[in-house]
Amino acid sequence: MLYRILFILLLLTALFACERDNTLPDPEYFVDSELLTSYNQDEIVNLVNDMGNIPGIPALLIRYGVSIYKIIYETVDTDNNPVLASGALIVPDNKSRLPLLSFQHGTIRQDEDAPSYFVSSQYHSAVFFASTGYIMVLPDYLGYGSSSQMEHPYEHGRSLATASRDMLRAVREFDIRDNKFAAGDKLFLTGYSEGGYATMALLKLLEEEHKDEFRVTAATVGAGAYNKSEFARYILEADTELTYINYFLWVLDAYNRIYKVNRPYTTYFNEPVASAIQQGGIFANTELNPQNIFTNSFREGIINGTDTEFISILADNDNYDWKPSVPLQLYHGTDDDFVFYFNSATAWEAMTGRGSLEVELKPSPGGDHYTTVPDYYFGTFLFFSNY
Repeated sequence: MLYRILFILLLLTALFACERDNTLPDPEYFVDSELLTSYNQDEIVNLVNDMGNIPGIPALLIRYGVSIYKIIYETVDTDNNPVLASGALIVPDNKSRLPLLSFQHGTIRQDEDAPSYFVSSQYHSAVFFASTGYIMVLPDYLGYGSSSQMEHPYEHGRSLATASRDMLRAVREFDIRDNKFAAGDKLFLTGYSEGGYATMALLKLLEEEHKDEFRVTAATVGAGAYNKSEFARYILEADTELTYINYFLWVLDAYNRIYKVNRPYTTYFNEPVASAIQQGGIFANTELNPQNIFTNSFREGIINGTDTEFISILADNDNYDWKPSVPLQLYHGTDDDFVFYFNSATAWEAMTGRGSLEVELKPSPGGDHYTTVPDYYFGTFLFFSNY
């Protein structure tokens, strides 16, 4: 009799368990996952030693091996139409409740460098962070991975933010359905270069539109072009060779397309620059002085404020003049000639001027866009460790 009762109880337990599984809501964002690879602790130690851009981190901080997944999820494109996107998810080998850390990657020009392929060494830092106890979320953005059929909306704040937001949603759904990890209540955001800009856009979106859904614990941003309006004026007023000018051309080209301005290249660029770009793309141009690249009419329209259409587009992508309510650190090299230091300086001034009490400017004196990276990584790790 006792065995019969135990058998019935076990059967009922199994039936109720099946019923609970069947009542899980269909995911709204999560579509699919694929295990890409895994690293044990010794392999992660070797990765970190080979990186050289996280100084002074002892191997004893590496506590877990990790598993890396490709996540496919639903988001929206720049016209708010549904589209499939992708990214990487790095999960520590620990079923405890761990914080989420959304890492927005920097500028890439090749699809295979997107996080969801996980072949680029720039993501080894994310492996290190995961090995210390963070569940790392790395969106590809639009135009890479599962959405590679699209052109990447370079430095378009809204779509960078929505693609990153919706991957966070998809990861939560993956967590609930597959039980491969346990996301806690803490959420951190970080990114450098385009990733810094994307992180600022994401933080602004979550704070202003999704406070009931996401509670950000803290964030860091590094060397992002948050002040698009001033950036454009600075470039167009410059009369010197600018090494990274083609990336600004990429921004203009993206905005021209996304906002359906659709001006011909001759509106923006002098000849033979316009023809070179038309035939070979944004990076075909070898001219570096803005005075020789841009037409007088376009330059004067931005500098004098008469090109109201494009000025409004630049302003739509400004992410520096608002009031964050969470702890935020801004890292930037003072000699950065790729994304100029004033982007972080004006953001700090505007935010503190609006009453933000926990925004810190962390300059790297004499640092450029690349030599500042170690300061950013190390500072971010210590900053997040406080929470």
